[in-house]
Amino acid sequence: LQLAPSLYLHDATMEDCKIKTTCDELDQFLSSLSQSNIPSPDVLHASPTTSDIHHHGDVHHAIVSSTNTEAYRCKCSFQIVADVNDNLACVVRENGTICHLPDGIFPPANFRIREAMKCLINLLNKRSDHTFIRLRENLTSVTFDTSWDEKECLLTLHYGPPGISQSCCEEWKQEAQIVCDMCQFVRVTGRSKGIKLFVSESKYTSPVADANDPILEEGIIQDTLWLILQKSSIDESSIHRVESVSMVEPKQSSDAMNVKIQYQKPATAFQHPNAGVMLTSLHWILNTLTKVAQQHITTTIPNAASTKLRLLEMYNGAGAHTIPLAKSMLLSEIIAVELDERLVNACRNNCRLNNCLKGEASDQDQTLVEVFKGDAAELAAKTLRCIHKKNRLSTDTSPNEMSNDGTNDYNEFDILLVDPPRQGLDKTVCEMAIKGTFTQLIYISCGRRALIRDLKLLCTDFDIEDLAVIDLFPGTDAVETLIHLKRKMTL
Repeated sequence: LQLAPSLYLHDATMEDCKIKTTCDELDQFLSSLSQSNIPSPDVLHASPTTSDIHHHGDVHHAIVSSTNTEAYRCKCSFQIVADVNDNLACVVRENGTICHLPDGIFPPANFRIREAMKCLINLLNKRSDHTFIRLRENLTSVTFDTSWDEKECLLTLHYGPPGISQSCCEEWKQEAQIVCDMCQFVRVTGRSKGIKLFVSESKYTSPVADANDPILEEGIIQDTLWLILQKSSIDESSIHRVESVSMVEPKQSSDAMNVKIQYQKPATAFQHPNAGVMLTSLHWILNTLTKVAQQHITTTIPNAASTKLRLLEMYNGAGAHTIPLAKSMLLSEIIAVELDERLVNACRNNCRLNNCLKGEASDQDQTLVEVFKGDAAELAAKTLRCIHKKNRLSTDTSPNEMSNDGTNDYNEFDILLVDPPRQGLDKTVCEMAIKGTFTQLIYISCGRRALIRDLKLLCTDFDIEDLAVIDLFPGTDAVETLIHLKRKMTL
């Protein structure tokens, strides 16, 4: 068994090379465009997640900036192996090789996960008091999930064949309850074929009142963000500048407004695993939309100055971007489309929590969000058919209503926001962006090669206004790229 240094040890030269390579690839592509005044990529750094001191048992620490290239992951999975003395340890694999962790520490894991790993392994290897026979039996791997602010941690224990015995479920729960309370997990879940068990920390109060709500089966991670807004000086408009995005409650100020945003996310579904990068990207998106909204107000006729822009968001997840965009007061309405039903339900619930769900919000004059389950490519194909049909009929009397599958009149949207998986956009989504009447497009990419492929299509009708790159996962080749595109002016 050996350590794989490339996975765990930070190499500043490698990180600089990764960012430089990404910028060079973008510059090479940009130089091939006929666009004038081409911007150069900005290099962003992950935001500190919080300045708070967190306490877990007898251990306390200050969360540091993820620009330190360590302690940034809020979700980690490890294989469990036993040595000749039957002591368990968390390990990872690189190229099929089992790699032990030095001192049991996985550097990319945030501090809460590091504490949880140490506590769990120490308990499972105890030979007195509680021996945790049922928890250890057939245990093959573990997953740790924390909230972005690291205040909550969930543990999932995975079991190989023959799994958890039906006759031992109660014993498993009793042992799991001890681990849950001693390590201060919000929840401990056990999974094996045909069986799923869970216990919650004794003092924990579920955020879901309905005991039959299916989200309880998945486990819930709760988080809180704060937007600090300042009123713009442009005329008497209601445009606010987003001064910062924080996980720490800001002090009250006479010239700023603090907006609290709450999330409840299913633990088994996707959430951004790097809180610092998520904060930085969100702030960049909000700043970009502020500029777009200000330009809209200054360039439209006076009677239209109060008309805010409408946004279509694809791949919206549980609403990490959706809710802050709604609460920023920059838009009139948001339509969000997501394929994963768990995330669709979570996004609707988060809109409900933050009083911005269309049809249910108490203040109908604010930015409202409507969330639909659907595949981005299928929605794009339906929208394209609507466009073709309208062109054939040569009429402006297209329907002005949202159908039950999320398809809307394409003329209703001003901005398209996409945050696709690594493989990028389906070709039909690019075609919809080009043939629709979106004037602005914001593309959040975690796949460098797919991004260049998609930009080759999009840049036939859009110019690149701004772009930035940020180190998504230090120690890997992953980079997040943020692109703002604006439709080309027609003569």
